[in-house]
Amino acid sequence: MTDSILIKKGTLVLPGRKELVDADLLIREGKIVRIGRGIEDPQAYSLNASGLLVGPGLINLHVHFREPGEEKKEDLFTGARAAARGGFTTVVCMPNTCPPLDNPLFARYIVSRSAEIGLVNILPAGAITVGLKGETMTNFGLLKEEGVVALSDDGKSVGKSRLLYLAFRYANYFDLPFILHEEDENLSPAGEMHEGVTSFEMGYRGIPPAGENSRIARDLVLALYTGARVHLTHLSTDLGVDLIRWFQARIPVSADVTPHHLLLTDQQVKQFGTLAKVNPPLREEKDIQALKLGIREGVINILASDHAPHSLEDKEVDFASAPFGISNLEITLPLLVKSLVEEGVIDWISLWEKLSLNPARFLKLTDRGSLEEGKVADITIVDPDTEWEVEVNQFESKGKNCPFQGWPLRGWPVYTILGGKVVMQEGSLIS
Repeated sequence: MTDSILIKKGTLVLPGRKELVDADLLIREGKIVRIGRGIEDPQAYSLNASGLLVGPGLINLHVHFREPGEEKKEDLFTGARAAARGGFTTVVCMPNTCPPLDNPLFARYIVSRSAEIGLVNILPAGAITVGLKGETMTNFGLLKEEGVVALSDDGKSVGKSRLLYLAFRYANYFDLPFILHEEDENLSPAGEMHEGVTSFEMGYRGIPPAGENSRIARDLVLALYTGARVHLTHLSTDLGVDLIRWFQARIPVSADVTPHHLLLTDQQVKQFGTLAKVNPPLREEKDIQALKLGIREGVINILASDHAPHSLEDKEVDFASAPFGISNLEITLPLLVKSLVEEGVIDWISLWEKLSLNPARFLKLTDRGSLEEGKVADITIVDPDTEWEVEVNQFESKGKNCPFQGWPLRGWPVYTILGGKVVMQEGSLIS
C-alpha cells in the first residue's frame, strides 16, 4: 500500500473545536498533511468514508495485557490485535503482571515489543511500589527513561499514607502522573461483590462503597498538598463523583469510567455469575445515574475499558475463587455508544473528546488526540449506524470472559490507522 492515504467524504470529528465537519483528509508519510473539501491525489490510496465518522485515534488509559507471566490469559500480541480491532491506537498497560512492572528492563521490553508488533502504541505504566507491596517506592526516574508514562499499583491501593505522600512529591520531579485504583482493602477483606441487598441475598462477601470513597478522599487531599497529577481509574460510586467535583475546583484531578459500570448493576451478578465479577464491583442504579451525570458535566472527563482478560477455566469456578475482570477491549466503543450516546448523555464529539483528546492531554501526547495538519496520523473510523451482535468467540483477545455475548450494538470501528498505516479494515486486521 502507498504511504499516502486519502480519506474521502467522511464526517471528521474535531473534539478540540467541538465540531463535526464534512471534509477529506490526506495522509502522507505517517502525518496528516491536508484537511479540506475536494482534495485529490491520484498517487494516494483512496478510502471512501461516506456515512462514517473519522476521528483521532482512540486512547485507552487502562488495559491488562498480562505479559510477562500470565500469557495464557493475554499477551502483548493478542492484546494489540484486540486493541486495533477495537479502534484503539494507543493503550496504557497496567503494571500488575507476574512479576510486576517495577523495574526499567520490563518497561524497555514492552516499548520495544510494541514497536515490533506495530499494531498499536503500547505504553507501560510503572509500579508505584516494588512488587506492588506498598512498602518501598520504585525508581521513578529510571522507569520514565525506559518509556513509562504513568505510575500505578493497579489492583491495589497504596495503604501507607506517608509513602504515597512522598511518592506524589517525588513524581513531580519527573512529571509522571498517577493512575490510582481506589480501595481500602481493610474495609473489604476477601470481598467478592458490591455490599448491598443482592450480596446479602446471594450470600457473597460485600465490598462497601466506603472503601473506594475513603481512598478517593485521602488521595485527593494528598494531591492537594503535593501538586501531584492524579487520575482516578474505574470510578464506580455516586459519592466518588461528588468528591471529584469538589476537588476539581482546587486541583486538576481527572477520572475515568468503564462500560460495565455504566451498563450493569450488582443485581446482574445473578444472571452472569463470575462473568460479572469485577473490581471495583458493579454497583447500584443510583451510582450509574451519578456516573452519567458526572460524564455529562465533564467531572468525569475520560473513558477507559479496564480490559481484564482471563481464561474461561479460571472463571468457571465458584464465585469466591474466580478472579476479577471482564474482557471488553474490542467492544468498548459500541458499549459506550449504547450507554452514553444512544441514551443522550453525551454526543459523538464529547465521546471522542473523552476517548482521545483528554487521554492524550493527560499523557502529554502533543502529537495525538486531534485531527490537525502536522499531527501523527493515528485515526479511528467508525460506522455509527450499522448494528452487529457481540460474538465473544470471535474476539482477537484470548480472554472470552465477557457478559455481553449476543448484545446488539451500534458504533463499531471499521478502520484503525496507526501512523498512516491501515492496521484494521472493516473489522479485520491487516497482516
